[in-house]
Amino acid sequence: MICRLLVAALMLVPCCRGLAADGEDAAARFTKLATKLAASYTIQAGETSLTLRQEPVLTWTDPENGEIYGGVYLWSDRGRPGAIASIYKWYRPYTHSTHEFQSLSIDPIVGTRAGQNDWRCSKPGVQWKPVPKAPSGGRTTTQRLTQMRLIAKKFTLELIDKDGSVDQLRLLSQPLYHFDQPVGNAVQGTLFAFARGTDPEAFLLLEFRDEDGISKLHYSFARSNFLPTIARYDSAEVWRVERLDRATMKSGSEPYTKYVFQDGEQ
Repeated sequence: MICRLLVAALMLVPCCRGLAADGEDAAARFTKLATKLAASYTIQAGETSLTLRQEPVLTWTDPENGEIYGGVYLWSDRGRPGAIASIYKWYRPYTHSTHEFQSLSIDPIVGTRAGQNDWRCSKPGVQWKPVPKAPSGGRTTTQRLTQMRLIAKKFTLELIDKDGSVDQLRLLSQPLYHFDQPVGNAVQGTLFAFARGTDPEAFLLLEFRDEDGISKLHYSFARSNFLPTIARYDSAEVWRVERLDRATMKSGSEPYTKYVFQDGEQ
């Protein structure tokens, strides 16, 4: 009996490997598609045309809820984040896809794509504030990056789901993006994500800014969902956004907007 079970288990190994390979192939195919879709958008912040980073800053899945693949894409002004999008597609149990955008700029945003309503938002996508009691920036790029990673861990985020339950979002261990070439008053900056699993639900931006020759750390948050989300720093609430209704989040006039496509549409 033991021998038979062992043989049966060994026979399953190639099958499982094949399934894993299929999943990897599907993820790679989706990333190729999502990168092409991201490149089909043109985004401008104020008078500046933003530049798309050609590779996703994050790829994600949500196997607990189905077969879904997502990629997060960043547009920047000389390296400084200006807009971000999570492009994802369901394969099971649903078949639709979504392009979910969030402004990371204080300037008005205009996003365009052929055959699609424009994303036109006059409101700031982020609000910058000094990090309470943060130390001045270190002398080197490496020191300042270490400081930002440590500060990011002091923030906690919770998301209130549709049924009223509260999820504690997880700070992803690796920053999504980092720039160290000065832009305006920003000396250096890093983009972090808070997620459920690997699906990002909110973004944290940290920047060291030059103020009279001293690098001072500032932060801002941006949502990546329509649900109420609350951020705390050292247990004190520092950011809150309320639930968006369907019409608002699909209006194309808010800092957060989304476009939904049925199967066969892109």
